[in-house]
Amino acid sequence: FYFPVSLCVGSFSRPASQWAMRRWCKTSCDWLGIQNTLIDGHKLKATPQAVIVANHLSALDILVIGAHLRRDYRWLAKAELFKVPLSGWHLNLAGHIPVFRGERDRNSGIGARIHKVVEEGASVLFFPEGTRSRTGALKPFFRGAFRTAVDEGLPVLPLLVRGTYDLLIPDEWELVPKADRQCSVQVLDPILPEHTGDTAADVDALRFKVWSTYMGHLHPDAALDPAQADGEALKAAGQAGVGT
Repeated sequence: FYFPVSLCVGSFSRPASQWAMRRWCKTSCDWLGIQNTLIDGHKLKATPQAVIVANHLSALDILVIGAHLRRDYRWLAKAELFKVPLSGWHLNLAGHIPVFRGERDRNSGIGARIHKVVEEGASVLFFPEGTRSRTGALKPFFRGAFRTAVDEGLPVLPLLVRGTYDLLIPDEWELVPKADRQCSVQVLDPILPEHTGDTAADVDALRFKVWSTYMGHLHPDAALDPAQADGEALKAAGQAGVGT
């Protein structure tokens, strides 16, 4: 039911399209038996426009996140998802933004598309790790989300997802048989970018601050270094699991 609504009105009615997306996410969670809890949801209402970021544990993440987002937003997603029947059609019609892995030329217009989305008053949703974690551990972050926040003058609103990694093993499409299918989305405090006049430094500082915030919740005793958060540098160095 929800996909036909989205496909019929997605290109000219954002509220209807977003309603359909949220209902599809919620209904899918219910059908899969996922108990999906929102923690500190008032922070979503208090930050009506933001660069939303979330840790990426599983293909289930967009369901558990999308079930709680009562706002106009655009999701940056890998381009392959836009080719999937029904859900991919929705992504196209609703104005979500495809990212082409390893194709710099095809990605050259992403900044302009994001700027247009922000001008329309919508939020932008990133998974700053780039791809899902294959171990359940937090990966380093790429710059895109934080460059957007600095360029557009928007706060970063971090969402901490828990529980989805244990339900769906990497490269599998069947859920792990568990009676307890509890997942949660915790809304952390918004983080504002600094503007010192050095854009590159501001982006890197914001990235480390957000990454450190996640690590503070997941591994409060860990010693942190900005180099650990640098997805581009670690990918270039061939660090296992970065960018794959």
